[in-house]
Amino acid sequence: MSTLQEHLDALDPAPAIRALATALAAETAVESDRQEQYVSLRPSMEGAVAVYLHRTWISIAVEPDGAAAVAARLPGATVHPKTAATTYLHLTADALAGAPDAALSVAREAVAWRAAGPRSSVGTGSAKKVAEPVATCPSHWMALLPSGACPVCG
Repeated sequence: MSTLQEHLDALDPAPAIRALATALAAETAVESDRQEQYVSLRPSMEGAVAVYLHRTWISIAVEPDGAAAVAARLPGATVHPKTAATTYLHLTADALAGAPDAALSVAREAVAWRAAGPRSSVGTGSAKKVAEPVATCPSHWMALLPSGACPVCG
C-alpha cells in the first residue's frame, strides 16, 4: 500500500497543498488514495472523502447548511454544492498559502465530520445488488428448496 508521501510525490502539488496534507496527516488519522488527477484524504478507506488534493487547488467537504459560514473563514474559497448532503469548498494553492491555519482547521473538521458520517458509497451503485445468503440444511449442507425443505431429508 502506498503512503501519503508517495501519493503526493506522484501528484506533485503546489507547496501549500503538500504542507496542508502533511500537517493534516500528522494531526489526524487519514487514509489517502491516488487517482490520476488528485489525491483523496478520508478518515478510513470506508469513510467518505473529506479532502481532495489537486495540483493547484483543494476541495474540502462541508455540510451544505454551514458552507457559507465556513467559506467566510477562508478568503478566496468558492462554494460548490455537490449533493444534498455535501458541498465542497474549493481553494486555490495561492489562497491556501494565504490562510494555511484556517484551511487546516476546516480540513480537520471535514475529517471529523466524515468519520462520524455514513460509509462511502463509492462502488455501491444502485445497480449492484447484494446476494442474500442461501439457506442450507444443517445436516446435509444442501441448499434448501423454495418450500424450505431439504432435498435429501425433506
